[in-house]
Amino acid sequence: MRILYLGDIVGEKTISILKKHLEEIKKEYHIHMVLCNAENVTKGRGLGYIHYKELKSLGIAGMTMGNHTFSKSEIKEYIDEATIARPANLTTTLGKDILYIQYNQETIALINLLGRVYLNTPLDCPFKTLEAMLPKIKADKIIVDFHGEATSEKKAFFYNFAGKVDAIVGSHTHVKTDDAEVFKNTCYITDMGMCGPKYSILGSDVEGIIERFKTGIYEQTKVSEDTTYILNGVILDLGKENKIENFKKIIEAPIL
Repeated sequence: MRILYLGDIVGEKTISILKKHLEEIKKEYHIHMVLCNAENVTKGRGLGYIHYKELKSLGIAGMTMGNHTFSKSEIKEYIDEATIARPANLTTTLGKDILYIQYNQETIALINLLGRVYLNTPLDCPFKTLEAMLPKIKADKIIVDFHGEATSEKKAFFYNFAGKVDAIVGSHTHVKTDDAEVFKNTCYITDMGMCGPKYSILGSDVEGIIERFKTGIYEQTKVSEDTTYILNGVILDLGKENKIENFKKIIEAPIL
C-alpha cells in the first residue's frame, strides 16, 4: 500500500494546485491513498467546511489537524462526521481521536497528537495518550501525525513507539527535514514540510513577518500570494517491510 502524506496545506489556493496536479502525481508515483494535514487551509488557520469538502472531492482519504484545529469555529458543526483525526490529547469530546480508513481488506488507524513543548495549549501527555490508546486500536496499520514544535520531543516520541506503530510523521513547523528513516519497521520523519506558496515564511506573506520581527508589534499575517508553489510530504510504502521516501514538487501557477 503506497500512501502519499502531504504536509501542512497552507491557504485555499493550494487546493487549486492539488485539483490540477494531484491525479497526475498519484499516477506518477503509483499512489493508492492520499492523506494530509489540513489545519492551515482556510486563510492560513483552521479548516472551513467548504475547503474540507473540496479536499474530500479530491479523494483525500483522511486529514489530520493540529493546534489550529478549532481556529475556525464552524468545524465544531461538522467534525464529528468528518474524515478528520483531531489531536487525541486535546481535552474535548468533539471529533475522532482515531480515524479508521478502509483500503481493500485492510484497516488503517490514523491518529493525530500535539506536542507540548513550546505550544501554549492545555494538553494531555502525548506519550501517555498513545500508550492508553494502543491496546484499543483494531487496525492492520497505524499512522501517527505528531504535530509539534520541538525536534527533540518528536524524536523521543519516535523512539518510544518504534515497533509499535507503522509510521510517525511530523508536522507543524512547515520546514521539511532530511531525516526520513525506518527503525524497528516504523517509518519516521521529523517534519514533512508544507504545501503552499514557495516565496513565503511558513506560507505567510514575507514582508508582514519581517515587520513583526523588526518592530515586535503583532499584526495579523496573510497567506503569501506567490505563484510558485511547493508540495512537500512523504510516501509511505506499508507492507510486511515498511518504507518511507521524501516527496517534493515545485509547481508554477501564474494563473492564480
